[in-house]
Amino acid sequence: MANTKHATIYDVAEKAGVSIPTVSRVLNNRPDVSVETRQHIQDIIDQMGYQPFSNARGLASKRTYTLGLVAADFSDFWFSQVITGAEKEAHEHGYYFMLGSSSCNPEDEPKFLRLLTERHVDGVLFIRASCADESGHLTRLKESGIPVVTTGNYLPESGLAMVDVDNIGGGRKATEYLLGLGHTRIAMLSGPPDWRSACDRTEGYLQALRTTGMPANPDLIIEGTWLHKSGYLGMKRLLENKTPFTAVFAQNDRIARGAISALHEAGRRVPEDVSIIGYDDIPEAEFSDPPLTTIRQPMEEIGRAATRLLVQIIEDGEATPNQILFDTELIVRSSCSRFAQ
Repeated sequence: MANTKHATIYDVAEKAGVSIPTVSRVLNNRPDVSVETRQHIQDIIDQMGYQPFSNARGLASKRTYTLGLVAADFSDFWFSQVITGAEKEAHEHGYYFMLGSSSCNPEDEPKFLRLLTERHVDGVLFIRASCADESGHLTRLKESGIPVVTTGNYLPESGLAMVDVDNIGGGRKATEYLLGLGHTRIAMLSGPPDWRSACDRTEGYLQALRTTGMPANPDLIIEGTWLHKSGYLGMKRLLENKTPFTAVFAQNDRIARGAISALHEAGRRVPEDVSIIGYDDIPEAEFSDPPLTTIRQPMEEIGRAATRLLVQIIEDGEATPNQILFDTELIVRSSCSRFAQ
């Protein structure tokens, strides 16, 4: 009959010739174990097929070591990269996420909250998008004693712990770059107006124009979605309006690539006739025709920082619910050129 007895931490310690606390330190990746001893214990663990019982760990600490993660859209590149960073950071701290998608519908969030609290998660990370302040249920969750961190929707007035990117600064940086190349007639193709990130990038664009004393021309601002088709259709509208422009700030790279397709179709060259700058620095940006100048967001770093903050709040009840903003980075490629008088 096969032996079904599971190896225990006691078995590992005995075979390795070390104490149980030493094995525990290796399992928890503590630094106070020599490289040789760590490797020896790890070899024994692998040989014996030892798996620590997570429920025993949870009983000792009164935690489940599971976190809830609710995101608007797992298929979107920005969301997927933030989630990737969040999961990597969680694993390094010994936590694992339970994932749920709200399908960009904030009404779904309370449903996931009930599900996650029933599963006794130690904390919840929200990766959100809406421009409206719909954070009441998040505040109530925090007040009930469950740690909450949110990202993707910077609402400093909410008092919630959050991590995001400085989208106002990013929009300003993109527009200032075009202004620095001598462009004065700068159009903008924006994302959805009910998304906070789109609102903030628009504000950055307007701030940059105001610093030069240049009024924004409403005929050069086209609202849309985050999709390629929106950029394509938005550029066709700009061309049909016949209001002259020499440069375009597209609020994400997909919009920019759609706009470039419409310009090529109309016989307009990029960047010789129209300069265009995107936002995000998705992998396709580097391989666009021409390679796209863009504003890079540190997506994985945002996910890591948000998870790190969540774990800190879980493990230290006195931790301050910080609000962290990451800077963006200008990535110069070939889709922008100096305006020729």
